Parts: sequence; structure tokens; C-alpha cells
Amino acid sequence: MGRVRGGVVAAVCVAVLAAGCAAAEPPAPEPVVVRAPVEVAKAAVAAPAAPAPVDVAALPLIDPLTVVPGMPGTDGLEQRRNDDPALGTWQTATVVRDTAGYDAPGGRAVGAVPAVTLDVQTVLPVLDQRGGWLRVLVASRGALPSQDRAQVNGRTVWIRAQDTAPSGTDWRLHLDLAARTLTIEDGTTTQTVPVIAVGAPDTPTPAVPQFVVGSQWDQPGTYTPRVLLLSSQSETIDVYDRATNTSATAIHTTPFRATGAISNGCIRVTDEVLDMLWGKVTPGTLLTVS
Repeated sequence: MGRVRGGVVAAVCVAVLAAGCAAAEPPAPEPVVVRAPVEVAKAAVAAPAAPAPVDVAALPLIDPLTVVPGMPGTDGLEQRRNDDPALGTWQTATVVRDTAGYDAPGGRAVGAVPAVTLDVQTVLPVLDQRGGWLRVLVASRGALPSQDRAQVNGRTVWIRAQDTAPSGTDWRLHLDLAARTLTIEDGTTTQTVPVIAVGAPDTPTPAVPQFVVGSQWDQPGTYTPRVLLLSSQSETIDVYDRATNTSATAIHTTPFRATGAISNGCIRVTDEVLDMLWGKVTPGTLLTVS
């Protein structure tokens, strides 16, 4: 019994000690003294490097008549919405003086973007904007189809915003190749109209983002009485217009009655359809194709 009582007493003592430890006040922590404020110098963010001086006149002209290698593609970018909707829903840049086009902001100059393209002021869709730089879609081939089909259309360059005037458009066009219809949006109305013809299987209408250059030709009695020039060119034919050495595509009227997928890539429409665009659709208006 004495052993049992001793064990019970010991157990009770242990329990009391444990309870006493749990209830005891913890020792006060040592005070932390901040002897001096911590100051870390902030590194300044470097401004984008200014491009090296370049002789714009010595660069190849970025226009529908010239093949200019080295221009990047769109990288999946779409036309920007305008920061100022009063200028129009979609952002464009009106080139006010000949300026160099670069492969990156402050990068390598690959060509010269003219203020006037084929007698019309140059207006380009804007895809990206960084500081004082604009990435614009251009109407120049990066390669001939026989060289590299993937480099023909959808070319872009970076230009300095200071060489442009802010502009925009509410217009947007979409061509449905299977349905052979053209959807026209002008900012207030949307209409879908039939087209007479699109590109043949061997010479398809380029299914890439492109834009209305704005050049118009009125040549009654020809195969293309009225022409609204687009920025894209055939991706299977190097040259079919010997006068310009191009394979340019366009929206145009035609005296022919044949319909379907039969053209060299152009979009043939009736006079009534072209009347909806003629003198109204703004340069820099994007045309998408699917």
C-alpha cells in the first residue's frame, strides 16, 4: 500500500508541476531597438533607347510595290481599340512624314514607311503601343510566295508616334469565304451582303488580317472597273500584274457574270455593294477573313 500511495503522490506532484508550468507567465521578450531608419536607394527605370540616326531615304520603301525582308508578323495581336473613342472605335495612325520602320522599339530599321502610299495618305492599323512607339500593320510583302509563303502577308513594323497623327475608324469588314458574304460595319449599322467571287482553290484569297489601303481606281471598260486596294497579296503567285510587279488583292467590280471561288484572290462585288464602300470606308479599316 505504501508503494501505491507513494506512486499516487508522485503522479499528483507531476500533474501539479505540469499545470504550474502551463500557467506560468512567459518571460518578457527582449525589446527590439531600431537604431536608424533603413533606406534603400531605388534604381531609376531606364527610358527606351533612342534609335540610332538612320537615313530614311536609303531604306527600302514599305509599300505594296516593294518586298521588304525582316519585318515581323503580328504575333497574334489584333487592332487596338482607341484610347480616345472620339477618334473612332479602332486605332489607326496617320503617317505625317516619311519615317523608319523598325523590327522592335529602338531595334533595327528595316524599311521606310512613307507619308503617302500610291497617291493616298498612309493610314495604318495600330496593333500595339509602348511609350512613344506604335506597332502597325503594313501593306508590303516580307517575301515572295516562291521564297516563303508565311512571310508574304501580315507584316508589321514599329514606328515612332511622333511621326504620326492619332486617328481611328468605326469601320470593320469581314469576308466569309464559305458563305461568300461580306459583313460591313460602319459604327452605326451592320450589313451582310453577297459577293460575286473569291479566290480559286489554287489562288485563294489570303485568310489573314489585312486592311483597306484607301487607293481607288476608276477604269471603266476594264476587267476591274472600280478597285479598292487591300494590303494583302496572293500567297501562291509571285506576280500577276506585270505593270506593278505585284499580286495585289482588292475589292472590285467586274463585268463578268461567273461566280464562285474563281479569282486570283480578289473579292469581286456588284456595283451596289461597292457603292456602300466607295468614298466612305476609311483607310486603315481592317478586313478579317475566315
